[in-house]
Amino acid sequence: MPPRKKQKQAADEAAIKLSYWPGRGLMEVPRFLLAIAGKEFEDFRATSGVDDMGGALDCNLGRLPVLNCADGSIGQSAAINYYVASECGLLGASTFEAAQILAFAEHIKELKSAYGSLVPFGTEPSKEAIKTFFDSKEASDYSGPADRSQRSSRMLLWFMGRMERLVGDDGYAVGGQMSLADVLLYNAFADTLVSDGDLPAYRKEPFSCLKKVDAALKKHPKLKACIASVANHPNVKEWLAKRTERPYSF
Repeated sequence: MPPRKKQKQAADEAAIKLSYWPGRGLMEVPRFLLAIAGKEFEDFRATSGVDDMGGALDCNLGRLPVLNCADGSIGQSAAINYYVASECGLLGASTFEAAQILAFAEHIKELKSAYGSLVPFGTEPSKEAIKTFFDSKEASDYSGPADRSQRSSRMLLWFMGRMERLVGDDGYAVGGQMSLADVLLYNAFADTLVSDGDLPAYRKEPFSCLKKVDAALKKHPKLKACIASVANHPNVKEWLAKRTERPYSF
């Protein structure tokens, strides 16, 4: 009986298929989660487009990303992250912790939207945009009720200052153990593409400039510790070495 159970578990793990374009984008967080948990998965890259995928994309309104598993298909990156984190034991130890983790997902989503307001997707960032995003202190209310009059001025330092007060003191964002929240922090602030292609640095580095991100993290040691917990995980190191063999164009 035990061997059969183990075989079924292995089959279920192998049944997870991630489908996305040949890049990191909206599917790299699930890849990290599965790698951390040591789960096997199929990593499909639509290098030739999606015209031949038929109804496989229906769950995401005809778009990528899509996750397929034994129960069916899932679209939308937030739902995929939730499902994979749950299956991998990386969504906290209680519904309260799960909610805290999902809150971090929303905080980081807002931060990326602030960056996107200055640097639309696919465009080269201007020096003025980079300076505004990294150096602006116009919104400097890092504690207490947020100043609504400064909503449009909330850039990197505001979000980092606020999140620094939320994460744990032990190298983990929520619950004293690794979770989706830590992986999202790593993805936002540390994930750098190692490629032998002709991609410019701003396409491969977090928020277009790893040097400036690292300088900001030095001033936010608890966030930096959460990111280091992910970076130092042996399965993450293995995944980072392995992914250089796969097609990544962004």
